[in-house]
Amino acid sequence: MGKLLFKIKGWAWILTAVWSVVILVSYFWNSHQVQSLLLDQARTELRANFFKDQTFRLWATKHGGVYVPVTETQKPDPYVEFLPERDIVTSSGKTLTLINPALMVRQFNELAKSKFGAEGHISGIKPLNPINTADEWEFKSFDMFKRGAKEFTEVTSMNNEPYLRLIRPMHMAAPCLKCHAQQGFTVGDLAGGVSVSVPLTPIERLREMRMITLGAGHTFIWVLGLTGIGIARRQIITRVEEREQIFDSLQENEARTRAIVSSSLDAIITADANGIITGWNEQASTIFGWSEQDTLGEVLSNLIVPERLREAHNHGLQRAAASSQVHELNRRVEVVGLNRDGQEFPVELSITTFYIDGEIAFTAFIRDISDRKAAEEKIERDYASQQLIASVLETSLQPAPFEQRLEQILHQLLATSWLNLQGKGAVYLVNDSGDTLEMATQSGMPAKTVEKCATVPLGVCLCGQAAATGEVIYKACVDDDHHRIDSGSEQHGHYCLPIKSSDRLLGILTLYLDHDHQRSEEEIQLLSTISHTIGGMIQRNEAEQSLLHNAYHDDLTGLPNRLLFMDRLAQAMARHERNQDYKFAVLFLDLDRFKVINDSLGHSFGDKLLVKVAKRLESCSRPTDTVARLGGDEFTMLIEGPESELDISRVTSRIHSELRNPIDLIGHEIFAPCSIGIAFGNSDYKEPEEILRDADTAMYRAKSESSIQTVFFDEAMHTSALSRLTMETDLRRAFENQELSVHYQPIVAAATGEIEGFEALARWQRSDGSMVSPVEFIPVAEETGLINELGMWVLHQACKHTKQWREAHPKFKDLYISVNLSGKQLLQADLFNCIETILLGVGFDPSCLRLEITESTLMADTTANNNLLTKFRDRGYRFYIDDFGTGYSSLSYLHSFPFEALKIDRSFVLNLDQGSEHIDMVETIVAIAHNFGMEVIAEGVETEAHLKQLRDLGCERLQGYLFSRPLPPEAVSELLANPEKIAIKQTD
Repeated sequence: MGKLLFKIKGWAWILTAVWSVVILVSYFWNSHQVQSLLLDQARTELRANFFKDQTFRLWATKHGGVYVPVTETQKPDPYVEFLPERDIVTSSGKTLTLINPALMVRQFNELAKSKFGAEGHISGIKPLNPINTADEWEFKSFDMFKRGAKEFTEVTSMNNEPYLRLIRPMHMAAPCLKCHAQQGFTVGDLAGGVSVSVPLTPIERLREMRMITLGAGHTFIWVLGLTGIGIARRQIITRVEEREQIFDSLQENEARTRAIVSSSLDAIITADANGIITGWNEQASTIFGWSEQDTLGEVLSNLIVPERLREAHNHGLQRAAASSQVHELNRRVEVVGLNRDGQEFPVELSITTFYIDGEIAFTAFIRDISDRKAAEEKIERDYASQQLIASVLETSLQPAPFEQRLEQILHQLLATSWLNLQGKGAVYLVNDSGDTLEMATQSGMPAKTVEKCATVPLGVCLCGQAAATGEVIYKACVDDDHHRIDSGSEQHGHYCLPIKSSDRLLGILTLYLDHDHQRSEEEIQLLSTISHTIGGMIQRNEAEQSLLHNAYHDDLTGLPNRLLFMDRLAQAMARHERNQDYKFAVLFLDLDRFKVINDSLGHSFGDKLLVKVAKRLESCSRPTDTVARLGGDEFTMLIEGPESELDISRVTSRIHSELRNPIDLIGHEIFAPCSIGIAFGNSDYKEPEEILRDADTAMYRAKSESSIQTVFFDEAMHTSALSRLTMETDLRRAFENQELSVHYQPIVAAATGEIEGFEALARWQRSDGSMVSPVEFIPVAEETGLINELGMWVLHQACKHTKQWREAHPKFKDLYISVNLSGKQLLQADLFNCIETILLGVGFDPSCLRLEITESTLMADTTANNNLLTKFRDRGYRFYIDDFGTGYSSLSYLHSFPFEALKIDRSFVLNLDQGSEHIDMVETIVAIAHNFGMEVIAEGVETEAHLKQLRDLGCERLQGYLFSRPLPPEAVSELLANPEKIAIKQTD
């Protein structure tokens, strides 16, 4: 193919060269033709102009000239003035002058030149007018005329432009002698010549355009020819290459066919119509064990078809040869083959026919499918196993009872056909002690066996041995390891598989096998998976039971929790609904001093205390009663069947008696008294929460009454609770409706009566104009947590107003503001940051703020409170201790807190006129304050007698109605503008 392609390419180059030469020859020949044609055209035009000029000259000579009027442009010819009649005058007086033939021809030529570009010229040997003097080319032509030339034509240059010129001789005629006789001419003498010149520049331009067109056309034809040569070359090469590829493909296909046949995974065997083998590939040797030399010429059926099938095979072959149809033709069928060793195995067969010399022949494609069949069987077993595992897993996750699920799983396992089980088996679970197996479920086992094997100690019989070793035990038949076998039992084998979870033995799965059953790892793997699934189900059941217990019991004490208590309370209410004679009561208990114990000894001691209390409460209850822990230090008891309040009182007495006894907590003797609220069940209650709520309400009443530890609920308590709830709702709405405001009560110097500061007091005026006492809404705010929001709002308003007053009244530039802090606010983790943010936002100096704290608040957590107050003091804040004398503070604690002043509660001030013992009390408080370096502020000063006594006792500042009631901000501005409104008598 390479040589042929080389020849084709060579001929293509030769053809290209020949075509290029042809185009070049054509181009140059056509160029010459164009040049010749244009010159002929120029000569034709030249002669036409010449004959035109010659005709005109002859006409003018014949007539001897023409008279024309004398004008500015046409003057008389001075060269013919010698003529007697050069100028004539007409009868009308117009002067006419003669234009001789030579002048007429010259003017005619000038006009033709200006209009058409051709030049004509008369040149004389002896011209009358110098303008007719011959040029160099014309003189050269005169010599030629003298030698007998009749015409001279030549391309020459005029004014640096190419021209084609034609000249012919001019001889004297008789009429010409009129003007030229005087020069000595006679008729027939050579007088000169007449020439015509045609410019060649336009013709050259035309030639160039035609040459460009000619070049472009020849180039296009040349390129077109080359393109055709290239396309023809490519087509010829393509056809040659295609033929070569087809040839190579045929060779490759033939080689591939030979390779496929020799290396095919199928045995490829060819045979003639009589079943004689004519072809045998390598794979056929591999599959059947016969070599190609052993088989060629042999009968096919005798080598690879089992003897029992040969007759049918030969009959089918004969029928196919006769009818040219084969039953297995062009489709694969599964049949049985025979190898050289006489072993039968499954094969896949496909037969095709072909003809050799008109005789039918057969090609058999045979594939050994033993591995595929084995794989399919394994896939079927795996599928069945996966279905079994999925079914067992699904059953294990069903919400059915545990025993029912366990029995269903055993039935599913025993129904698996390929395991060859006898349909007998059992599941054992390890008992709580961990040394015995207990039969949880069984299927198909004889009654005697079930009775003997109901419990199996670890290590006894096959099940006990599997439990003791934790290993799978397999037995193909009954042997001495069967300790509990019945004498009449059928022969069988055993699988005993441990049921484990995280290496913890949960039970045993035992299955009966056919006698002499052959074990397999596939079976072991499946059964182990099933036992593992059962183990997961057992473990989940244990976890569910544990979760169920945890869901209904308290983690710390083990008592029923709120959920279980409410459930049992609901059951008691349902019983009462069905039977009105059935009675029950709910006790709500709360430890009185648990927070103190928890904070002082730590949470671990608190937890131990709760555990001890729980046990004592259980000891005070009956088996039918329910003791529960709701959370924290709150416990409840459901007393069922009490006859009267007396029965309940006996129970509460036992509880108080038990909790009065000291509880030993790692060397600490703890007393844990409690407050108990009691609510009796009745038909008015619709929900368990309602009766629990009323018992809780009664408990809070008992806690608020220091002398009473047990309170039975009545409707008045419910009314009070509803009132508190209403108050909370109204208070929240008061924030939204801006019904709250801050009033300010002056704090004056006892000695001078000057205003030194104000105490900020929250006030609530409803939208209807009615006032709500702080005694009513402040406790509710503290109980609900609203006190934090209320306190920060009061602080912001107080600081803002005080800053405005200090700036508006320079006389009171040192004015300070006193704001109360609730005990709930002290528990606020970010209290310091909140107050700092407010003061920074207002631009208020901390040294002008006094924070008032009650002494009972301080006792809640002395260490934490002291740290917090110290942090405030370091920042510049000052503290007052409020309502001193009403709490139970320790003087040692009082000494450790950073207080600047002490405020005497108004209850002491109001009793000053009731006797000396009250005066002594106030005097003692003042002395304590002064001993601790604190000033004293007396609240509730309402009379002049109070004023005098407090001055005498040494109080530095006073506050009360005697000076002013709490005022709104605008009234304070007016008061500071007129401070004389506060009048204090200066008494001795």
